[in-house]
Amino acid sequence: MSKVDVRVLNNLTESKKRVMSNVVQHLEQREMKKRSWRWQYSVMSIILTVCIGLFLYTQFSGGQEQSASIPTVLDEKFLNIYLESDPRVKDQKRSNDVKKQNFESYLQTESLYAYARSKGIVPTQEQIGEQLESLVEVSINQNEAIAEQLQLLNLTKEEFIEQYIKPLSYKVAIINSLMEQEKNQYKDVNRPILYFLVAKDAMNYLEKHYSQEIVALREKFDIPVGEKELHSKNGLIVAIKEHEFLVVSYADESDIGKLSMDDIVQKHGNGTWFPLIDAPTTLSLGDTVEVKYSTDLGMEKSDSKITFADIDSMKILEDHK
Repeated sequence: MSKVDVRVLNNLTESKKRVMSNVVQHLEQREMKKRSWRWQYSVMSIILTVCIGLFLYTQFSGGQEQSASIPTVLDEKFLNIYLESDPRVKDQKRSNDVKKQNFESYLQTESLYAYARSKGIVPTQEQIGEQLESLVEVSINQNEAIAEQLQLLNLTKEEFIEQYIKPLSYKVAIINSLMEQEKNQYKDVNRPILYFLVAKDAMNYLEKHYSQEIVALREKFDIPVGEKELHSKNGLIVAIKEHEFLVVSYADESDIGKLSMDDIVQKHGNGTWFPLIDAPTTLSLGDTVEVKYSTDLGMEKSDSKITFADIDSMKILEDHK
């Protein structure tokens, strides 16, 4: 995801939203010029954000053999620098929340990497090289605060590239390939929904196969355990596809059949696509539902009234027969 504008915000969730929004816009406007990004937080925060974003829109081809060393899953040196170099962690009032958010973002990236490896995906040297170039550009060349950050880390640019960016380039390349492969399973879905669906599968895989390692990291880095912050959207289901459904708040059942899906969204000024995961078996067009989610993003277009969100749970508030 061209994630670049990412951890520039005051909270990680908002950063993720901004990043993914930029990614979607890039996918629909491939001729759009790359933006310049500003960085305010830690180097690792920037890098991990870039990682989550780049793979959503970058497409590669090539058959060269890869020669880079294979990074480990849940490499704690990344988590260490990610947590220790984030100035917000020093704020006692915010420390626990920030550490928890950073850790969740770290797990998200690592889950995608582990999931890709489980499918036997191996990046080519060409793919790794292109990712390395991109990561160096956004994390060093376009980062005005890089000198100060590297001084805090006691690393030269060359050392930082060797120890962190090169391994991350491998991970980004393999995640890119995973997303391209998963398009075959989740066909004809909105790109953000594709990400949410694959991320869900990846996190399930990580929790199943690396549960002990996750627990150990939580204890070692004193990561607080608690429920994630959830948001809620109530509305009418106005469209259902194989892997996603659209909810519009304040819509009326009488709108369905009279107005097109786009007209309903325009009429009520909102609409959110959710991935169709663990939905009630009776779910149908015209149902009024309540959906719980943690992350949502828009298209960053002034005329867009559509957002995309992940899903934590949902329930039917009213059955329509």
